Amino acid sequence: MTQELIYRRTETGERAMRGQAGQIAPELIRVLALVSGETHFDLIKKRAIRMPEADLRAALERLISGGYLSAFAAGEEHDLDFTAHFEKPLDTPALTEEDERRIAMAATDGHDVLTKTGSFLQINAAASMTPLGKPWTEITLLIIEDDEIQARFAQNIIMKAGFKQRHAATREEIIAELNKSPLPDCVLLDIELPGTNGFDILARMRQHPRLKTVPVIMLTAMASQQDVFKGLSLGAGAYVAKPYKKQTLVDTVVKTLGLKPFGDTEGDAATR
Repeated sequence: MTQELIYRRTETGERAMRGQAGQIAPELIRVLALVSGETHFDLIKKRAIRMPEADLRAALERLISGGYLSAFAAGEEHDLDFTAHFEKPLDTPALTEEDERRIAMAATDGHDVLTKTGSFLQINAAASMTPLGKPWTEITLLIIEDDEIQARFAQNIIMKAGFKQRHAATREEIIAELNKSPLPDCVLLDIELPGTNGFDILARMRQHPRLKTVPVIMLTAMASQQDVFKGLSLGAGAYVAKPYKKQTLVDTVVKTLGLKPFGDTEGDAATR
């Protein structure tokens, strides 16, 4: 474990961020803004550019004593150090002949379906999911997309559908988002990215103990049979081809996560 404490804003801290909690020193507001969800010290330190560690720790202590932050010991579930994991050499195991044949058949069928309908979902993807136990409005999707127009388009679709969304465009932002807690419930992943590529991100997620089961939908214009094969072999659950229709994206997310229709009397409680 590289981190020692996990920090989270209290209700007072959230009000302070909105300017509704009385007087608070500007330097403390700046540190408070570095805490997003449950955030470990290492990640806060990376965001606090050029701030001495001793000053940062002192500011965090002041925020805790003032009731703006809560802190608790990190458990195993908070060991999300994707930064170090990302820097390791990537070693993707070779496929067996049987797996290669199976994936090749799925890629052929998937490419045909993708060409005709604009999306493709692995048949067993939803069946392998376990219940999320969340309503739609508490499900978070991470959109990894460097094109600003495409990113805004996807964000608007996701938010209007009732989901929460986060966004990353660069290698550094992707690493930061995948270091955050809570983890996203699903990742919408473009292939062509600055400083990296979607296949590399996917492969590294599948080799990380905390990220290997997060559903991934490839959201890309690179939808050749070879691309579909590569995505499926690395563990993608679905493909959506650009340009896509709004409902196509929402339907693919719903099917990938095995969700009930929004407003279903048994729950917007999602099951995946």
